[in-house]
Formats: sequence, structure tokens, C-alpha cells
Amino acid sequence: MNALSAVHPAHLQAMGDTGRLVLAGGAMTVALAAALAALVLAIAALLSVLRSGLCTAAKILWVAVVLAAPFLGSLAWFALGRSRARRRTASR
Repeated sequence: MNALSAVHPAHLQAMGDTGRLVLAGGAMTVALAAALAALVLAIAALLSVLRSGLCTAAKILWVAVVLAAPFLGSLAWFALGRSRARRRTASR
């Protein structure tokens, strides 16, 4: 006779639910942290776009890209747009 066979099936079910809730809580924490990081990234990108030396039309375009796709738009700004904006400002 093992130890689990002595436990009532309803108690086993309750322990299983608790374990699933703990895992779900951990997943929620990770999802919340990822969403917060994406929000901070988007805000940083928007501020960077607005402070850049680009013309108004280019700024509006980049703001629209960041707002339309906050995570990918922010990454695109930091990977492509910011370096191009710096080169344009330096060449003036």
C-alpha cells in the first residue's frame, strides 16, 4: 500500500487544483512582467522618436508604427529608425 492510496480521491483532486493554480499564478506573473516590459519599451520608443531630429512627418510615421505594433514597432525604431535619425542629424 503506497501513501497516495490512503488519501481520499477528493483530496487528491484538491491538491491537483492547487498545483495548477500555483503554476497558473507563475505564468500570470511572467505574462504581466512581459506586458510591463513591452509597455516600458513602447514608451521609451515614443519618447525617443519625439526627441529625435527627424522632420515632423517622419516623427508622425514612426509614432504611428510604434502605436500600431508596440513591441515590434519599438524594436524597429531602436534597430533601424534611431540610427538613421542620428545619421541624418549628424550630416546636417
